[in-house]
Amino acid sequence: MATYGAGVWRHDGEKATRYPVKDGEKETTLFAVYKDNRGDLWLGTHEAGAYKFNGKAFEKWHP
Repeated sequence: MATYGAGVWRHDGEKATRYPVKDGEKETTLFAVYKDNRGDLWLGTHEAGAYKFNGKAFEKWHP
């Protein structure tokens, strides 16, 4: 689940884990989320571009 200001949350059936989306030291605000056919989440932010989340880590996307 993507949130406005609180990163991405993942629930495994027992517990919820929070994954903050950071641009350097600053947490960024999410505005869009898309799940591709490989299961990766693509996250659009307000001020820091796009990120790919593979369920464990974020990778900033550079076109």
